[in-house]
Amino acid sequence: MKQYNKNLWPVTLTKCALIVLVGVSFYFGIEFYSKMEADSISKRTLITQKRLISLQEETFRSESNIIASLIFDDDLRKKMYQMENKPADYKKIHCDILEKYRPVYEKLSKYGLRHLQFYLPDGKLFLKVHNPGPCEHRAFSRSSIAVVAKSRKPLYGFEIGEETEAYRAIYPLFYNGKYIGSAELSFGFDVLKKALEDVSKKACTFVLAIDRNLLKKNIEKKFLSLYEPSFVDSAFMVRKKMSEELKILRETGYHTSLFPYREFFVIMKDESKNKTQYYITSFIPIKLIDGSSGGYYIIVHKDNGAIAQVMSIANIAYYALALLVFVSLSLTIMVHIYRFKAHAADIDPLTGIFNRRGCLKRLKNGESRYALLYIDIDHFKQINDEYGHETGDAVLREVAHIISSHIRKEDIFCRHGGEEFLLFLANVNEDQAAAVAEKLRRHIQIHRFEKVGNLTASVGVAIRERNESTESLIARADKNLYKAKNGGRNRVVSERAENQSKNGRSGGI
Repeated sequence: MKQYNKNLWPVTLTKCALIVLVGVSFYFGIEFYSKMEADSISKRTLITQKRLISLQEETFRSESNIIASLIFDDDLRKKMYQMENKPADYKKIHCDILEKYRPVYEKLSKYGLRHLQFYLPDGKLFLKVHNPGPCEHRAFSRSSIAVVAKSRKPLYGFEIGEETEAYRAIYPLFYNGKYIGSAELSFGFDVLKKALEDVSKKACTFVLAIDRNLLKKNIEKKFLSLYEPSFVDSAFMVRKKMSEELKILRETGYHTSLFPYREFFVIMKDESKNKTQYYITSFIPIKLIDGSSGGYYIIVHKDNGAIAQVMSIANIAYYALALLVFVSLSLTIMVHIYRFKAHAADIDPLTGIFNRRGCLKRLKNGESRYALLYIDIDHFKQINDEYGHETGDAVLREVAHIISSHIRKEDIFCRHGGEEFLLFLANVNEDQAAAVAEKLRRHIQIHRFEKVGNLTASVGVAIRERNESTESLIARADKNLYKAKNGGRNRVVSERAENQSKNGRSGGI
C-alpha cells in the first residue's frame, strides 16, 4: 500500500459539502411545503369569499324581486300608461307617483335601498324618488335601461351610475300587455359590504377598487372627490372612507398591476405588533351588469391562525434543520481531526509512509500468511557524514517513493527506523517474495540520486509461519538482512540458501 502522508481534507470537505447540499435541499423542501400549504389555505379562503359574494348577490336579487312584487302594483302601471296616452296630465301623474312612493322609499332606505326611480319606454328618466327633480323627463345614458327596454326582461347586476356604484335590479313594466317603461331598485355597496363582513364575523374587510377610466366616464365630476387612487394600482380608485381598511397593503408596500383582470391572492405578514399577524388579501374581479369587468373586490382576511401554524411548523423545521446541519458538520470535522491526528501518529513525518506503529496496527492477525521484506540502505551513515543529514533525508524520501511506486495496494510499507524499511507482502510464497525483493533492489540500484549518485540496498526475506508473532517474523527477516550485509551487501537473502544473492546477483527469481 502506498502510504504517503495523505491529505484527508478533500474527503472531509466533500462530506461537508454533501451535508450542506442535503441541508439546502431540505430547506427548499420545507419552504415549498409551507408555501404550498399556505397557498392552499389562501385558495380555500378565496373560494369561500367568492361564494359569499355570489350568495349575497343572490340575496339582493331575491329581496329586490320581493320588494318589486309588493310596490310595483297595478295602480303604478295604470298611471305610467296614462302618461303616454294623456300627456297633459304628465305633471300631475309625476307628482302622484312621487307622493305614493316617497314614503315607501324612506322606509326601505333604512334597510339599504339606495335608489328608486322610473323610466319611460324610450329609456328617458321619468322620476328619481330618492332625489326628485322637476316634473319633466330627461335623457339618460345608462345602457342597462336600453337593454331592459329591448329584452323586456328584468336585469340584475353591478353598475356605475351618475352618483355612485350600486347593485341594480331593473324591471320592465307592462299594462294590458303593453310595455310602458321600467322601474329600478338599487342597493349601495355599503349594504353588501356590511352583510359580507357580518357573515365573516368581521374576519374580512371588503373594499371596492373601480377602474378609474370607468368612473370618469360614468360618474358626475362632483362625486369623483369621494374617491382616491388605490395604493396597489393607481389605475383603480377606492372610496376615501374605505381606504384606511387597506392599510396593511400600504404598510407592506404591496404594489401590482391589476390589469389584466384575474383572480389572485397575496399572503402578507404584519410584524408591527408584538405578535406576528398574517393576512390573506384576495382580489376578485367585479362583473358589471353588461358582463364586462370593471374593478375588483379587494378582501383582506385576518388569518385565524392556520397560516401562522404552518409558518410556525416551518420555522421549527428550519431551526431543527440548521441544528442538524451544524451538528453534522461539527461531527464530521471532529472525526476528521481525530482521524488526522490518528493518521499523523501512524505516519513517518520524513517519508510520508507508515512508521513502525502504523504498520503493526494494520497487519492482520490470525491465520493470514504474508512475507516480510526487511530493507536497509547500504552505507547510509557515510552519506550523512559526507553530504549532511539534509541530503540523507532526501535519499530516504526517494527510496520510500521508489518502493511505494512498485508495490500493490494491499501491501503494507513502513519506515522501521533510520535507513531501515519493512514491507509486508500479502498472499505470497517465499519465491514470490524474493522476486519482489530483487525487483526493488534493482530499482534502487539503477536510480540516480541527486548529489550522491547511485546507491544500493540489502534485503532480508522471511515468510510468516502459522500463528507466529510479528516480532518473531521481524527478527527472522532481520537475521537474513544481517546475512545480506555480511555477504557483501546489495543483495537479497531469504531463508533458502539457494535464493541468496552473491556478488551483486540474486539467487532468487
